[in-house]
Amino acid sequence: MKEQNTFDLKNISEQAYSEPSGVLDQLNLPEGVVRFIRDNEKTLKIVAVIIVVTVVAGSLYKSYREKRLESAASDLSVALQAEGNSKISALEKVAADYSGTPSALWAQVELGHEAMKSGEYTKAAARYTAVRKKVREKNPQFALLTYGIGQANEAAADYAAASVAYGELKDIAGYEDEGYRGLARVLEAQGDRKKALSVYEEYMGTFLGEKTDSELKKLVEEKITRLRLQE
Repeated sequence: MKEQNTFDLKNISEQAYSEPSGVLDQLNLPEGVVRFIRDNEKTLKIVAVIIVVTVVAGSLYKSYREKRLESAASDLSVALQAEGNSKISALEKVAADYSGTPSALWAQVELGHEAMKSGEYTKAAARYTAVRKKVREKNPQFALLTYGIGQANEAAADYAAASVAYGELKDIAGYEDEGYRGLARVLEAQGDRKKALSVYEEYMGTFLGEKTDSELKKLVEEKITRLRLQE
């Protein structure tokens, strides 16, 4: 029988090789956990990649969002300093380029103001209405936009639309006066003195406590008296 050569390369290779313990073995994890990881290695790698991609993408989007908001605010500031047609063009560009940002919404509000100044009341009402659809009722801008819608429609002699806006406004805390007075004023313009009187009388019932504006109360009383004499 041939004696095994101690220096045989094959023999050396087999003796030197031992199965690596691996990272999992070195972590001293429970056998069940190690088995689960090895059995689902491919799936776990995919999940890990998805998590990494999601985190990186979220970070990049956050950075993009912040830069976009800054650019929008900067462009809006520049637009507000312009005048005439240049101002309108700049505001329209902000509204178009930065759609979905607070600056874009404010640009649309400013375009509504510009339309009011130039006597384009229907256009102004449309601007205010478009912005209000994107604003929550709890947002302070909601009431201001409602007031703007009422004023724009009243100026355009669209009394039906103005009545709706003022009717909504009188139910918003802090804007009751503008709502009641606007609604009554529109009804008078329509020649419906009976309904106008009813609104003023309802408005009169809100004057309670020491904080009541005596001058305003007196004005409402005079309107009620005048309308009653006209019946």
